[in-house]
Amino acid sequence: MTVALVSMLRAIALSSVVSLAMAKSACAETITKNVVIIGGGASGAHAAVRLREDFDKSVIVIEKKSHLGGHVATYTDTSGKTYEYGVQSYLEVGEAVDFFARFNITVGVPARIPLTSVYADFSTGQNISDYVAPLAADRSAALRRFLAAAEPYESMLLPGYWDFPAPEDIPEDLLLPFGEFAQKYDLLAAMPQMFQVPGPGVPDWVDAPTLHVMQVFGAPMARALTGAAPTFTPTGEDNSELYRRITALLGEDVLFSSTVTKAERNGDGVKLTVTGADGKKTKIVGDRLLISFEPTPDAMAPFDLDEAESAVFEKFTHSKVFAGIVKHPSLPANISIVNTVPTAAPDNYLSFPEAPILARFDYMGAPSDLFRVLIVGDDTLDVDGAQKLVRDSLSALLEAGTIADGDIDDLVFAAFVDHGPMHLRAGLEDIKGGFIQEQYALQGHRSTWYTGAAWSVQFTTLLWAYNDVLLPKLLESL
Repeated sequence: MTVALVSMLRAIALSSVVSLAMAKSACAETITKNVVIIGGGASGAHAAVRLREDFDKSVIVIEKKSHLGGHVATYTDTSGKTYEYGVQSYLEVGEAVDFFARFNITVGVPARIPLTSVYADFSTGQNISDYVAPLAADRSAALRRFLAAAEPYESMLLPGYWDFPAPEDIPEDLLLPFGEFAQKYDLLAAMPQMFQVPGPGVPDWVDAPTLHVMQVFGAPMARALTGAAPTFTPTGEDNSELYRRITALLGEDVLFSSTVTKAERNGDGVKLTVTGADGKKTKIVGDRLLISFEPTPDAMAPFDLDEAESAVFEKFTHSKVFAGIVKHPSLPANISIVNTVPTAAPDNYLSFPEAPILARFDYMGAPSDLFRVLIVGDDTLDVDGAQKLVRDSLSALLEAGTIADGDIDDLVFAAFVDHGPMHLRAGLEDIKGGFIQEQYALQGHRSTWYTGAAWSVQFTTLLWAYNDVLLPKLLESL
């Protein structure tokens, strides 16, 4: 054997040893837990606290962002004042207030700035001055009628669809286009407020099945707006504080800026490969997996779906939601500029803007004179498109003279967040074909359980109530 050949073989061997050492170093850590939670939004963070603190189970939370809290978004101006542009307030249901109390966070009645509404067509900027909003008394009466019509179906939807009826037993009301449901129960005077309050989570509001609408505006919201049930916010005026304290409590049981890149799941447990922002890989072994993010096919791709799982997730459609805070010298204080189509005037309460929708410019208060914006579109809408819609709408309002003349280039985005896919739902024919039963049959399948809005409704405290039912089922499977 020549000297050159020996040297080459030694180099190859050394290279192999170095490569193996690097591979081991890149994936050196293995974490073993009872429950692995993917996603640290409202549902995932709450579940982690309950499982670890109340049920004495070991957990690890995998969160793709650098913080917990999901749709909570808090902006702090230079004076130190906070502004909430994500979650606004909380419905008082179940043990919600107690959950804040365990983190020493006091709560109270939300402080709201009284705003005067201006109705304008955001596509042209024209002031729809002949639009006549429903009288407050008529609106309240219509909301009470909605509550009476919705309550018989509440147990089918909350907390989750555990008791949703079989296809042949689905009440006809839930399958009606919501516009027809509204006419049937004389709800028209409530329609504008119902559309605006959740920020049009269902862009095809009038034509969508009533079931879809009740997923974003159901009996609990009607109770809140009629004064039949309270709402609350932290008295510290900072919704993010709860999640900072949860972060401190969980400590090393959260991996931030991390995503699952590979998964093996069977009836005996799960094995995951998690990759951090720095490229570091961690092996995680768990008895059970709890997925709390919106299970779109793209998001579920690393989890090696089987046919039953794919058949469910591929039927979902979803909206994209963006929230932000903007500032412009021409936007008037104490005003809410509401996106209103001309056909809504003078009192056609079944006529609404089509997606993508910028719902309103809502004044948020002094000293910064900021405005909240909420944008909803289909799954093709991205951040650039959402911000362009805000810019184009404001430009139209300026050019039409609906607000004081000004330069569109003075528009400032103080904060902006992509809430990602929201309001996952199946089509009407799929629901009639047993979709919800197929969806819920996945609970526990391949050691995997699911929480989050795709399995209940899009409100934090109602999702916590859903967890209160889900977690004992998960634990019973261990």
